[in-house]
Amino acid sequence: MADSAGMSIQADEVAEVSRQLDELASRAERVLQDEAVNLTVTPSARDEVSQRVAGTLNEVHTSFGTAAGQGLGEMREVAATLRGHSDNIVAADEGFIA
Repeated sequence: MADSAGMSIQADEVAEVSRQLDELASRAERVLQDEAVNLTVTPSARDEVSQRVAGTLNEVHTSFGTAAGQGLGEMREVAATLRGHSDNIVAADEGFIA
């Protein structure tokens, strides 16, 4: 545990949490990719209502995929930020001790 001017960090625990965040983002991304085929709607008939419903559901699916992708990117950024700050604190502490 590093301790510098009242600031402490469990570097191993932070590394584990950031690894888990990356892993969670990867798993969610795989599920979204694997299920894309099942979430794509084919119109049940050629009538206007069936076409419109399928089109709307597919637009929602696309919009959700975009938002989910942005959220997964944010998760990865949080994990990288945690790692970076943890590394910086540990490095500062090691420099302080030396």
